[in-house]
Amino acid sequence: MWRQHLPSLLLLCAALCVGCTLALSLGQPKPLSAIAWYDVLGEAVTLLVACGWLGLVVAYRPRGWVSHCLIAGTGLLIWSYALDLFDEFFKYVGVDHPQSLLESAPAPFGMLLLTVGVAGWMREQRIVHRQLTGREHFLRDHRLLDPLTKLYNRRYLQHALERELELRKPDEPLSLLVIDVEGFAGYNHRRGAAAGDRLLVRIAEWVLIRMRPSSLLCRYGGDRFVMLLPDTPLARAARLARHLQTRFPGAHDDAEDCTLRCSAHVIDGEARPPAPAELMSALERHARTDERPQWNPA
Repeated sequence: MWRQHLPSLLLLCAALCVGCTLALSLGQPKPLSAIAWYDVLGEAVTLLVACGWLGLVVAYRPRGWVSHCLIAGTGLLIWSYALDLFDEFFKYVGVDHPQSLLESAPAPFGMLLLTVGVAGWMREQRIVHRQLTGREHFLRDHRLLDPLTKLYNRRYLQHALERELELRKPDEPLSLLVIDVEGFAGYNHRRGAAAGDRLLVRIAEWVLIRMRPSSLLCRYGGDRFVMLLPDTPLARAARLARHLQTRFPGAHDDAEDCTLRCSAHVIDGEARPPAPAELMSALERHARTDERPQWNPA
C-alpha cells in the first residue's frame, strides 16, 4: 500500500532535507551545556509520534483525497516538529531569521488538513458501518455472506432482487451495476492467491465507500461484483460506472495491470418487471460472455 504514496513520502523527505540545510546554514551549534535535554526528549517523542501517524496512513490507506489530506497534514506537522527539534541544537543570531517563520507557519495548516482528513475518514467509516449494520440480521446464516470480502453473496442478491421488485413503484427504475476486475487472473498468478484475496477485499471496501446507503454491493463470484441500485435511472448508474472505472487505477497503483470494467443495466417501469430468476440467468449469461444482459418480459 505504501508504494501508492511514494511521491508524497519523497516530497516530505526532500522538504526535511531543505529544513536541515537551513538550520545548518543559518544557525550556530549550541554547546552541550546549553542544550535542554528534557526539551529535546519531549520534542523528539512528539516528532516520532507524528511519524508513526504517517506510517499508519501510508500502510493502511489507499490513495485518495482523504489520504492526501492526512499525509499533507501530518507532513506539515513533522516539518514543524523537526525544525522545532533543530532549535534545541542551534541558536540563531537576530530575531528576523526565516527559520522561526518556517517552523511556526506550517503547524496550523497541518492541523487544519488533518481535521479535514479525519472528517473524511469518519464519513467513510459511517458508510462502511451502515453496510455492516444492514447485514447483521444475516450473520447467523453464513450461506448468505461471502467469507472473503464479508459482502453478501449471489444467493442474497437474488433475495434482494425479489424484495426490490415487490416493493418498487411502477415508475421507479431499478439499476444493476456489474463490476468485473479485468486482469485479475494474471495478477493472481504473478502475486499469489493471498495477494489476490487482499486485492479483492480492498476493491470491495473501496467501492463500498463510493455508493449510496440505499445501494447494495454483492460479490457475485470470483472477481465479479454486482451493485443493486434502487430508484436509479440508467444515466446515473452509467455515471457511477464511469467514475469507478476512471478512479480505480489511481487508487490502486499496486494492482498492476488490473482494471475495472463496469456495465450498467436498468429495469424501467414501462414493461412488466422480470422475475428474479430471469435476472440471475441474464447475469449468468453475462458472466460467460461480454454481451449486455437481456431480460425480456413476456
